[in-house]
Amino acid sequence: MSISRSSTIILAMLLAFGTSTFAAKTTSGKVRSVIGDVTRQKSNDDSWTPLRVGAKVQEKDKIRTLVESLATIALPDGSTISVEENSEVEFSTLVSENGVQASLTEIKSGKIRFDVQKQQTAQSKFMFKTGTATAAIRGTDGTIGVTKAGGTIGALNNGAMDMEENGQKVQVKAKQFVAFRKGKAPVVGEAQNAGDPSFVEQLSAAVDDTTKSDADIVATAKTLDAQIQKEKEDLKSKYKCEFKAVPEVVDTNTISIEGKCSAGMKVSLGAETIESDGNPITFTPTWAAGALGDKKFIINCTVGKQSFECGKITTKYQKVQSAAFGAVNQQECSVAYTTHGFEDNKGAVKFLVDGKLAQEIVLDKDSSGTIKFDTGTHSYTLSVDGSAPVTKEFKCFPVTEVAIDILNGSSEKIVKKVSQGAFTYPELKFVIKNVLDNDPAQIKSVVVKIGDQKFDTKFIPAKDGIGYSSKVKIGRGKSVAEVLVTMQSGKIIRATKSYEFR
Repeated sequence: MSISRSSTIILAMLLAFGTSTFAAKTTSGKVRSVIGDVTRQKSNDDSWTPLRVGAKVQEKDKIRTLVESLATIALPDGSTISVEENSEVEFSTLVSENGVQASLTEIKSGKIRFDVQKQQTAQSKFMFKTGTATAAIRGTDGTIGVTKAGGTIGALNNGAMDMEENGQKVQVKAKQFVAFRKGKAPVVGEAQNAGDPSFVEQLSAAVDDTTKSDADIVATAKTLDAQIQKEKEDLKSKYKCEFKAVPEVVDTNTISIEGKCSAGMKVSLGAETIESDGNPITFTPTWAAGALGDKKFIINCTVGKQSFECGKITTKYQKVQSAAFGAVNQQECSVAYTTHGFEDNKGAVKFLVDGKLAQEIVLDKDSSGTIKFDTGTHSYTLSVDGSAPVTKEFKCFPVTEVAIDILNGSSEKIVKKVSQGAFTYPELKFVIKNVLDNDPAQIKSVVVKIGDQKFDTKFIPAKDGIGYSSKVKIGRGKSVAEVLVTMQSGKIIRATKSYEFR
């Protein structure tokens, strides 16, 4: 069994990603506009059926356009591919996983116009194939296709593109074109309008002319470029567009581009076209929620059959990462937290106690959980790069088996002469045991009382627990002193001492 060159290319692309970081999960494009006679052939069907706006374009689908026909497909990251008239292409590979994308479009005949967003990972590949030639790009716009004689021509407005045919490699830069002719070295030339489909279409005739030398082709390109440039400059002097600035960074997968253009022209952004009547217009490009990174949107204006770039909008799609505290469990010393903006966007949440780093959690998706914190009262902070830190004071007071130990017994007899007075003032000493870490902050209040009369308390040294003493007032007869301890956890414990004063 033989393996075709295109299959080899696809296999090499996927192997280059490495199985540990990339899983071949098929994705799809979406048809944004259709003009004229455009049909599609599914991979499991030999018939060609009309292509409709809104349809999904999936791996192995073929699209064919006839005279004065066009189809524009939007990919998940915001990139667009326009199949020009009299063309047939196959979307051989459309896979995406964990921010890594692979796209291979085979141009069987005709040409395509592409506007590809900057790829955010080194493993991502955006490729085209024409016959025996391949092109790899990373965030650029231009035109690539097959001439009528079977040659390959590629041209760029911006960015860079690596092209190869039969071992001949060429790096195409902005405002350049390259033409591969059978049995000859590739021709590279400069042109301000190199990526314009009309430039590529007209230059193709010269590329196919076997009597023309490389210099002839470059000269023809120069003449065509000058003609197209003059036409565009004439149009720009009569037709103008102004667009409002957009935020440098957005955290949603769509953006509103507002502007105002002269009446009488078509204004296009990707697959969206608006007939300008001089009133304000709005474009709302969207892309996949996980397609983070730099975004650029080229706006083209068309009058008659001539188009020119009339706007360029750039922004950066970066989900704002944040974290928030939730419910607190004081007894278990834990607090709930939630995060936002980490989906397909790796980052870290830092947890600080009294300003010092206690824990760092690295995330690549939104999550929720609980974080343990210290006993007592402390200041806690959730910190995420790019967001204002969140600081709150939390208290941790676990329930423990606290006990009161009355020193010197739970009863006492006091005998004094009548002449010594009607009252006596013994010192009631006691120790509160099993307090967590012997931390007095765990105790909310300590009350010593006899009946309705309360007495002051003070700390005293204790070997095991937290010691207190209170000077109580005892009248002659029998009295009961009550010790009432309320813990911060809410637990209340009691102990008593009986007095008999004679």
